[in-house]
Amino acid sequence: MNNRRNESIRSFSLADAAEARVAAVLGETFADASSMLGDLNPWTQRIIRSENMAKLALVFEAEEPAEACYRDLIREIDTEAESGIYIARPGSPYRHLARVLEERGVSGQLYEEIDVVAPVVFADEVAHSGDDLDLVWVTVEARHERAHLDATVSEIIMSHLLDDADVARDMTNAIRALHYAFHEDVVRRRCDLPAVLDARERRDVEIMVGEFVARSGDYGARAEEIRQRAEASLK
Repeated sequence: MNNRRNESIRSFSLADAAEARVAAVLGETFADASSMLGDLNPWTQRIIRSENMAKLALVFEAEEPAEACYRDLIREIDTEAESGIYIARPGSPYRHLARVLEERGVSGQLYEEIDVVAPVVFADEVAHSGDDLDLVWVTVEARHERAHLDATVSEIIMSHLLDDADVARDMTNAIRALHYAFHEDVVRRRCDLPAVLDARERRDVEIMVGEFVARSGDYGARAEEIRQRAEASLK
């Protein structure tokens, strides 16, 4: 009985600590007027805040919190990589993008091919963009910033669950490296651009990313679970 009580107290303590850190990071993000998230209207910021807090609550309610958080992290980094591959380039102000450029399969040059990529991958945005593909870039930046924020929150939660920020960071970096390489390869093949990975490397990346995605489960179902929990808190 005492063991269960002590474990419950420890869980609440971890959740409180994680919640405080997540709240601080969200506050810093929304206070940064130079970012797209900082420029959002207060209601949209409130929704993003509520969804990340709902995710945190669901993780700590799970039977295996670390596994639930790990699945969220995979889902969010996969989403981040889909847009991040276009802004991962030398001189990027994002530390996570500078780091991913060190990985095999991430060229840091895909942005130079946006004229070829955009009509295939961002057809709707191209149709409403000017010659400079302004809406394409706005879409890429917005999707990346939101997904990266979500992944950052999950990394923070994981660091509390493991009681080791370095391990959580290494875990996040490993997932990110594979997903960025995977998504760049997919786009290059889809748009008939020169490959960065050879056949063996591509196969290895596809297998590992496939295992990650299978482990993370249904993306849509998880996103809906978080959304419903967040909506309940906003009422």
